[in-house]
Amino acid sequence: MSHDQLLMEFLNDEAKKAEAADGNDVPPAAETLPSKPRARRNNKLSESLKGLPTVIREVIHPDVLAQPDMFRLLGEETSERLHVKPSAFTLEIIKRLTHVRKGDPDALPVTPALQPCLLPGSVLTPSLGAYLLTQKFCYHSTFYREEWKLRAGHGIEMTRNLMCSWHDHLADLMLPLYQVIATRFRTSGHVKVDETPIRCLEPGTGKAQLGYFRVYHHAEHGVLFDWHKSRANTCLDSILIGKNEEPSFRGHLQSDGLRAYRTFMERHPHLPITPVSCLVHIRRKFTEAKDDHPRLTAWVLLLIGRIYQIETTLRQQRAGPLERQRIRWLETRRIFDHLHKIICHLLRGKRRITPTSSLGRALAYAHAQWPHLEPCFMDGQIEFDNNLTENAIRPTKLGHKNWMFIGGEQTGWRSAVIYTFVEQVRRHGKDPFAYFEWVFEKLMHNPGPKELEALLPVHWIKTQESASQTIEVQIA
Repeated sequence: MSHDQLLMEFLNDEAKKAEAADGNDVPPAAETLPSKPRARRNNKLSESLKGLPTVIREVIHPDVLAQPDMFRLLGEETSERLHVKPSAFTLEIIKRLTHVRKGDPDALPVTPALQPCLLPGSVLTPSLGAYLLTQKFCYHSTFYREEWKLRAGHGIEMTRNLMCSWHDHLADLMLPLYQVIATRFRTSGHVKVDETPIRCLEPGTGKAQLGYFRVYHHAEHGVLFDWHKSRANTCLDSILIGKNEEPSFRGHLQSDGLRAYRTFMERHPHLPITPVSCLVHIRRKFTEAKDDHPRLTAWVLLLIGRIYQIETTLRQQRAGPLERQRIRWLETRRIFDHLHKIICHLLRGKRRITPTSSLGRALAYAHAQWPHLEPCFMDGQIEFDNNLTENAIRPTKLGHKNWMFIGGEQTGWRSAVIYTFVEQVRRHGKDPFAYFEWVFEKLMHNPGPKELEALLPVHWIKTQESASQTIEVQIA
């Protein structure tokens, strides 16, 4: 008898059905289910609540309140509740009293000077301006919604036209700071750039036309937005080319390989600008072609994934530029050259890949952009991709779902100015409202050109971090 048959004989009795109950048997005891533990709040929420203003409320049993001398305190059970109050608006009335000296009929009346303000003759304050800008550019709430919320929740009649005029005024105030950031970008040695389409209204036509936010990124200087009605190469001159004998950009310009960037470099041959490609855009082309040739595209995507595994390890180890350059030459270079040979082999047409197919276009794009990835091995500060710039673009696309289009060309560059400072602060995990309120307080006093450098988000963020460290040391 085989082993399987022998096993069936042994299990024959166990495989039979249980006999039906006759009704006189004692029913089995009910199965006790394990008690479900009470869900506890996660540690991140508990830690974040410690810094909030706290109100302690003690609850005592009614019997204890009736006869307090008959009881003694044994212990306490603590529970937490989180309450919220809507944003409150306060009207400030400033009265400047006029006095005259007694006993002097020829004395002139004296009145204190008007304190600095953001907009003379208006109720606009730094906190109100910061609130409107953060609601629209940080939380993607349109002025139409803010008008309704203020009327329904607080009884304040604040029209959209008034908020739009304040928006334009505040953007004009921030323009000098924006120009200081643009100057710092021009003097840097490595800039990433990408663009995204945004619809805007064309005056006189009643129709929406396409405009473009061009986003610049630098590891130290942060993010810079620029607005233009087209993707022409001349649009790059507003940021990268200096005016009035200012220095122009010289260094590595990383992009997706758009023709406009190459034309821009050809128009300025005297500037030593080195183009750098983006490996993510190359990978994206092969991802789009995976349905046509799954095995070939999977082969290429696997090798690109190995390059990113090495980059992820270096980022986790907080490797410096020299260490990154060394590891790239020791480990990444072999994968990089092997991937280049595969692309060239597939382009020679032995597998009958048509140039118009998705894979054919991906191979042609990769072959054209591949030489421009060489600077990544020469400088450890250069990334293989342009992801940080695309991450800065994402908030504009989220807001685009709400406001759908920009009111006009002049509104476009003003929105670019505000978006620049919102993303400069948000990328460090800080509150844009706090920065706008602080900087508007400073701008009310008309600072000089030499004082604008101290008002940049970079310096404000350092001040906030040093203040938080001082508080932690005092508590410890």
